[in-house]
Amino acid sequence: MPYQNTAVPSRLLASKWFRLVLAALILPAINAGLNILIQTTPVPLFLDSIGTGVAAVMGLPYGLITAVATNLLEEVLMGFEGTHAPFAICGMATALIVWWMVRTQRTQTPMQFIYGTFFVALANSILGAVIAVFVYGGGTGTNIDVAVAGFALALDNIISAAFLARLAVNLLDKAPVVLAAMLTARFLRPTAR
Repeated sequence: MPYQNTAVPSRLLASKWFRLVLAALILPAINAGLNILIQTTPVPLFLDSIGTGVAAVMGLPYGLITAVATNLLEEVLMGFEGTHAPFAICGMATALIVWWMVRTQRTQTPMQFIYGTFFVALANSILGAVIAVFVYGGGTGTNIDVAVAGFALALDNIISAAFLARLAVNLLDKAPVVLAAMLTARFLRPTAR
């Protein structure tokens, strides 16, 4: 059995089908729902990766499935605008980093939380900025565009503006992702990595 925990039915978590349903349907629905909810506010956050971090604790394939399924679901829910699918690579980077943290047992201390959040935020900021600038010209039609515009005015450089705005936002946005993954890893105590 891949998980030992008396609070969670081990047979249910050991079931690959259950983990697949969780990774492909339930966690992407949570991610997409949180993202759509935050987009109705002026707050420049994404909140689309918490389920991805949780799925990555179960294994890298589950995290990757959740990352891709989240962005595809967002495309469907937003009427196929074409603005979410390219950012699946950001979710995939989140899954890879969180999976690595769990695999190397770096999910136990506050300092590991800080480092994990920084690396997830950095990866998402770099990839997100590259996609935003080279695919969309800098603006993606989301809440972060205001922050990008502010940095662009100050810096007169759209690549730096897209990166710095995303770094500031992602440092806040990815902290719940890493925290959820760390709590899940502690709760599930994976024994097979």
